[in-house]
Amino acid sequence: MSEIIKTDSMQQTSENLSEELFVKLSRLVWQYRKAFNDSNDGFNLSPNELGLMMIMYQDPTINTANQIVKELGTTKGLASRNVDSLVKKGLIKTEQDEKDRRVVRLTLCTRAKELCEEARVRQQEFYHKAMKGICEKEARQALDVVEKMVFNIL
Repeated sequence: MSEIIKTDSMQQTSENLSEELFVKLSRLVWQYRKAFNDSNDGFNLSPNELGLMMIMYQDPTINTANQIVKELGTTKGLASRNVDSLVKKGLIKTEQDEKDRRVVRLTLCTRAKELCEEARVRQQEFYHKAMKGICEKEARQALDVVEKMVFNIL
């Protein structure tokens, strides 16, 4: 039998609360993706290409297609197509690893770093807007809850 949880506005069963939480999280993710895609306006990049560059920009130790596949949770084929496209656009360079010739290292070019910085500024604006009225304690609690949820499903 479902446990009853009291809220300020109404009583909800824990199942309804769980569903509402996931709906709200999905809406937040959708808004984030929309803002992220909007931040791509004028860059002439697919969301996947910009996402790949942003991962490399935020963590320069991620510099192989395999690492990008793990970070993005995408396929090797999609990562490979994105890398090829970004190389053709002059935004990333590839170089064989000196120690292991099977490994290809990826490096962001200057223009890619500039685009990533511009996208990062737009992301920060989104974060500030989303976090308006939320104190640090509330943000940490929300982060703890979401981390537990992720842990539970992985």
